[in-house]
Amino acid sequence: MDNSLDDLRHIKALDESGMLLVLKRFPEDCRSAIKRVNKVSLEGISHKRFNKVVFAGVGGSSIGGKLVIDWLWRECTVPLVLSRGYHLPAFVDDETLVFTVSYSGNTEETLNMLAEALRVGAPTITVTSGGAMGNMAMDNGLPLISLPGGYRPRAAISHQFFSLATAMHELDLVGTSWGEVPEALSILEAIRDEVSMDVPTDENLAKKVALRLLGKIPLVYGSSLLEGVAYRLGSQLNENSKVPSGSGSFPEAFHNAVLGSEWHSEALGTLALLLLRDSGDDEGVKRKIERFKGLFTPRVGDIIELEARGSGRLARILSLVYFGDYVSTYLGLLYGHDPSSNLSIDKLKQI
Repeated sequence: MDNSLDDLRHIKALDESGMLLVLKRFPEDCRSAIKRVNKVSLEGISHKRFNKVVFAGVGGSSIGGKLVIDWLWRECTVPLVLSRGYHLPAFVDDETLVFTVSYSGNTEETLNMLAEALRVGAPTITVTSGGAMGNMAMDNGLPLISLPGGYRPRAAISHQFFSLATAMHELDLVGTSWGEVPEALSILEAIRDEVSMDVPTDENLAKKVALRLLGKIPLVYGSSLLEGVAYRLGSQLNENSKVPSGSGSFPEAFHNAVLGSEWHSEALGTLALLLLRDSGDDEGVKRKIERFKGLFTPRVGDIIELEARGSGRLARILSLVYFGDYVSTYLGLLYGHDPSSNLSIDKLKQI
């Protein structure tokens, strides 16, 4: 077995910005985010009753909202909507709760959505580490949840997710699901003990998965609860590993992506399918995933199944988010990259 990920001096030299150190404190960051939001005054909007909630953000600052939606959509009695772009949905009004999320506070698209929320009088909570968005929030008297500095937006998911989730809880938009938080945090701590950088490859499943992905193009699929997790892992493979990747969801993939198994090309051998498995899936979905896997098995380079952990929906979501973050970081290091680097994104922003 390739043990290059066990050379801690080498991987620390590559990991210049300390992505692995950020990952190691992920469970503590979740707890600190909850405590931070509990100290934020939501008095100005806590008396309101909302008939819809919009999470406005793009890139790494949008994924927290998507994960909240996946967690709560079976319970929350108002529609939960993710808005990624320059404009809010036309239905946003003074009965819509809007979360505007930008880690830097200077994201062009999200600043525009914040301005639109202010124009229509939507109750708005800003989640940011500062920048122009922080200034707009203070100038307009909006509740401001401050994120700690020093992170890449994608690496601040612990703070971002629990900032949104805790604010939703404080506003009585999360019901019994809040009781799932302790289990989720406990499982995150257990995963850290199993896959952190000082755990050798022969005992570290995240390092083993990264090695299986080396030299392949990953496609990630998860069922409805794990749709956001699949998207997150696909984008983390883009950002941390610097590889092309894609994601999809079940049962939607049964109606389109499965036809890719018919491609008459040896290029299929360069693909690796990552199937995110959830014990809570309907039996019909589980059977079709097995058939989906069988159609691709003889032809793609690898099929890797990752099991969600825990009984609660939140634990099953966050366990795979956290494990996937480690996989993408290790894969980036195998390719010789600093997982935190953003060269192409920085070039694109200069255009």
